[in-house]
Amino acid sequence: MSQDTTIDLDDARRRVMEATAALDGSTVRDVLLDTLLVAGVDATVVQVMMPVLKQVGDDWESGRLGVVHEHFVSSAFRGVLGELRLPVEGDQARTVVLACPPRELHDLPLELFGAMLHARWWRVVSLGANSPMTAIAEAARFTNAHAVVVAGVRRTAFEARIPSLTRLARSTPLFIAGEGTKNLGSPPPGATVLSDDLVEAAETVDGLREEAVGTPDAPTVPVAGQDTGSAVG
Repeated sequence: MSQDTTIDLDDARRRVMEATAALDGSTVRDVLLDTLLVAGVDATVVQVMMPVLKQVGDDWESGRLGVVHEHFVSSAFRGVLGELRLPVEGDQARTVVLACPPRELHDLPLELFGAMLHARWWRVVSLGANSPMTAIAEAARFTNAHAVVVAGVRRTAFEARIPSLTRLARSTPLFIAGEGTKNLGSPPPGATVLSDDLVEAAETVDGLREEAVGTPDAPTVPVAGQDTGSAVG
């Protein structure tokens, strides 16, 4: 792992993309963890991981990469995210439930957004793709969640569930996100539409915690070869 105090994010993105094309999981992991350690979670997600996901998708559609690469990058990124999830404890911690509604299958961007919230001292409960609305509401109740984020790429994913989303928003602060919120008309009553800018969106959700408890120290991120007390972000 590099001991540099600065990192070239464009170079990191290029290296991750090249390693993805070569199905080189160890290089993907090492570059991402190095970038997380130096640049922090927000910069790594926004300037490295999300652009790689988009390029993999574009290259798959054009035939330059295969479906194996989409599966590979998803698995590799989820593995790195798993290494970030140290327990978030203390009175300052807050809980957020993340989910994609029924028939929404692309949950990795939401997982990356969850990493940004985790770096802001949120306990992240991820239900993943294709989550029934009843399960989302049950998770919010069971965890006494302080917020729920529902994300989808289809407008109909929200339009068909306005009553369920409205009921959920009455009991828990509800945020909706993704391409499906575009051209939605008006959001479900009580719900807040998050910005496409992931940092702005994370700050919007985090505003709930800051209003209640102030700003805590950032959580730590385990990195290979490093003491787990090293702070990131």
